[in-house]
Amino acid sequence: MNSSPFGNLFDKFKSSTKQAADQMKLAGKIAGLKVERSTQKAERERLLKEIGSKTFSIFHKTKALDSSTLEEEIINELRHIERIDKRMDEIETEISALQQELAHSGGKDIVEAEDVEESDESEKDED
Repeated sequence: MNSSPFGNLFDKFKSSTKQAADQMKLAGKIAGLKVERSTQKAERERLLKEIGSKTFSIFHKTKALDSSTLEEEIINELRHIERIDKRMDEIETEISALQQELAHSGGKDIVEAEDVEESDESEKDED
């Protein structure tokens, strides 16, 4: 390690630059996960609408809802929604872990990844 005043200053500059880069990387990962979360929510909403549409179509044709016929028609959408829900839980866990890592790295004054907003205004569990 360089003992001159300029060497110490340069070492501090290198260290703070690396810390800022690491914090930006974490913030970028958090933002990317939030975008994926929004995409998953939109797909889930689309599937729910599809289920409603198929259900109504069956009722309109038969004037009844037979559970086996209904299940046969919408089972793929229901399973897809289950996969989305599982992935959304994983995303929430990843976001929480990255936010903790960012907070412990002193990233509050560099980047607030929590400020990344999603297009879904109905979300109630905002950070």
